[in-house]
Amino acid sequence: MGKLEDQIRDRIELIYGSIPKFSDEVGIPAQTIYGLLKRGINAGTASTVLPVIAKLGYDLNWIVKNRLIDAGNDSSDFVDVPLYGSIAAGTPIEMVEVENTHPVPTKVHDMHPEAFLLKIEGESMNHILPNGCYALIDPSNEVEKDNDPYAVCVNGYAATIKRVKKLANGFQLVPDSTDPTYPVQTFNYNEPDTETITVIGRVVYYVLPYDWSF
Repeated sequence: MGKLEDQIRDRIELIYGSIPKFSDEVGIPAQTIYGLLKRGINAGTASTVLPVIAKLGYDLNWIVKNRLIDAGNDSSDFVDVPLYGSIAAGTPIEMVEVENTHPVPTKVHDMHPEAFLLKIEGESMNHILPNGCYALIDPSNEVEKDNDPYAVCVNGYAATIKRVKKLANGFQLVPDSTDPTYPVQTFNYNEPDTETITVIGRVVYYVLPYDWSF
């Protein structure tokens, strides 16, 4: 367990007395919290990490700062990658205006060296990608893993991110949201005037901006 996880455990025990009692308060199984503290918050999912640190009253900037301290302030642990505002189908990445850059872990970058970031806007994927986070996109022009989240363009417009299912002659774009009103969209190329889906890349990771707040 790292220093940050030690501090989180100490705070839980100080405020709630024990992890099982904290588990009841936050609505997350105790075993999940034990696993988060053992493996580290970097290994956790948004649905686990965000409620825990919010319930404990932490500022996410404090989490980021302390994670960097745990890493020994070694800048080689992180790599800055491009953060794009929007991407349209058919536009080469090198021609898209880069809004900014943001660090991702070096180990992640090594696995996906051509990846770039897109900002998530909206709640249609909030089970796995909170609104406002930066999704790391590994470029690809086809759906290699069915039902994984992908950045795609509909009729050449700016990218949207959904889980993508391949059909015999088309695609389904499937939300992954706590809001059931987001519809599944089916694009059947056997039907006339069906809009074209262009795959930009697969979502492989995400990071939170430094000014993140709850």
